[in-house]
Amino acid sequence: MNLTLNRFWLRRIDPRAALQQSVANLDNIGVFYTRQQLYYEVSLCLSPPALVAAVSRLVAVTGVTLACTVRQLPPVWTGIANAAALIGAPPLVGWLPFTITPPLSYDAFNEVLAAFSVRYGQPRRLLTDEPSSPAVRVPREPDLYDYGMPFAIVCQDAAIARMLRANGLHMELECAILSLTEATPLPDSVLGMLMLAPAPCVFLLHDASIAGLGVVANARTLLNVPTEISVRSLGLRPRDALHQHLFAIRQVKNDRWIPTALAELDFIERRWLSAGYTTQVAALRPLKLLRTLRRAVSTQLRYSSSWLTRVRQWHTTGYMTWPDQ
Repeated sequence: MNLTLNRFWLRRIDPRAALQQSVANLDNIGVFYTRQQLYYEVSLCLSPPALVAAVSRLVAVTGVTLACTVRQLPPVWTGIANAAALIGAPPLVGWLPFTITPPLSYDAFNEVLAAFSVRYGQPRRLLTDEPSSPAVRVPREPDLYDYGMPFAIVCQDAAIARMLRANGLHMELECAILSLTEATPLPDSVLGMLMLAPAPCVFLLHDASIAGLGVVANARTLLNVPTEISVRSLGLRPRDALHQHLFAIRQVKNDRWIPTALAELDFIERRWLSAGYTTQVAALRPLKLLRTLRRAVSTQLRYSSSWLTRVRQWHTTGYMTWPDQ
């Protein structure tokens, strides 16, 4: 369920070169990113997906060769079996659920980043660890809070919330983006704007971890939102991390389960969590995270604003009539 590729490295890459390449790639894309996201970018450069495919081919060919040797098959059949293994191994591995251990420790990454900053300066699009300005400010226009806001995004990781705001996602989606600390409880200004919307919603962006499941299970209590506001999860589940083969870090094993969340997980997800593995939202590449959130939010809003839902609201506004408000 979790794969460590350190022992299978076919080509050793210098972490300093991997850091330079990762910073250059992110600067070319033009997105702001956090330190944790840069760490996973460097890890991806050190162990790219092509390495997983190469390891799968090596293991498949070795197993097929040993099996053919034991059965004493003719060389022709051995060659055909090896060719089939070379072609079929990568797609088969792509269907298997597993995560990958980062090839570089976080402490070692910090040392490489410190040396890089001394020589070249701080990466210009790397966000500092210091909290930025509040997500909700007192506007110059006093009537701004008179307008409804259809949804808000609450991030378990405060750094991810700062990254989304730095890339202007809150302006593009016309919503509030807050960290869990900023949203516990939900500010009155945000709550008032949500209550003016016809179908208000709060989306939770959380990690694939026991702590992330705890945020989902206790979200309504933590945010202190009324029942008129729906709370939905847009975060990672263990299933997402396993099928996308994301990086996972192992923490202290935690056997304190959340009964309501545990019932929704399958056997592999429960075993993965019980082993202490965690996949952070930062493991998603920055551009992919932004695109995924745009697509997921628009899909959720289309479902909430279905044709039948709008029909039910037409009874207050019709031909030659004025709205109630």
